[in-house]
Amino acid sequence: MRFTIFIFIITIITACRKDIKLKMPDYKQLLVVEGVIEPNQPAYVFLSYSVPYFGEFDFETPEKAFVKGGFATVTDGVLVDTLKELDSSTGYFYLGSKVIGALGKTYTLSVKFNNKVFQSVTQILQPAKLDSLYFKGEQDSLGLIWQGFNEPSGSSDCYRWLAKRLTKDQFFAAPFNSVFDDKFVDGKEFKFAYDRGPQPNAIQEFRDDPERGYYKRGDTVVVKFCKIGKKEYDFWNTYYQNKASNSNPFSAPTNIKSTFGYQQEVLGAFVGYAPSFDTIIIKKK
Repeated sequence: MRFTIFIFIITIITACRKDIKLKMPDYKQLLVVEGVIEPNQPAYVFLSYSVPYFGEFDFETPEKAFVKGGFATVTDGVLVDTLKELDSSTGYFYLGSKVIGALGKTYTLSVKFNNKVFQSVTQILQPAKLDSLYFKGEQDSLGLIWQGFNEPSGSSDCYRWLAKRLTKDQFFAAPFNSVFDDKFVDGKEFKFAYDRGPQPNAIQEFRDDPERGYYKRGDTVVVKFCKIGKKEYDFWNTYYQNKASNSNPFSAPTNIKSTFGYQQEVLGAFVGYAPSFDTIIIKKK
């Protein structure tokens, strides 16, 4: 009897199964722009092409997606700075020299691509400072960087957090979900923590690191706490949401909000960072 019921259930399940064929939209290659300007520094831009999620691309050779011979300019409303390729044989990295970032100023990035010009405007705001930094152990000699912050009230501010270990890291690195706004903390004093982000040129090494995400006793860490604009926050926030949803079949996909608006041929952001820096020396026990 039990065997008969089991066969009956299996028959119903298989009878209700229906193959669904999804037609994927045709892939359209986009220009990807990552632009930055900070106080006392010229603007720089990374230009690359998007790659298909479903398709053939060798991620061991990312330079195949780099844009060579690109054209980008930055202006502060007075000077116009044409960014130059650092290495014309690879492209990708374009650096300015004339327009230098300053607090309170507004900048416009223009990128020419496929005979069209795409623009994004950003501002370097007044920085905000953290009140305290401290290390909190999690396991053995490993732990996270915590900070106290008295958030200014009534400003609708947005922030991004990066850090670098002296003598160990080449770049300031941002952990996953490195941005937040003051929607729930406006005018409040609170504490928060971040883990260690990967170096942008060593992603695989970071994945294989048994101490991944942690700081360690004996480290000297410089924290770069940046105030950013709302649309710049929206870009990074939706970028992280999109990245998280790619591996979660139960989450809704998120469209990345480019600071270039709803252009159909370009994706990315031009971000003015207003940083404050603080250093923590994590003592060995």
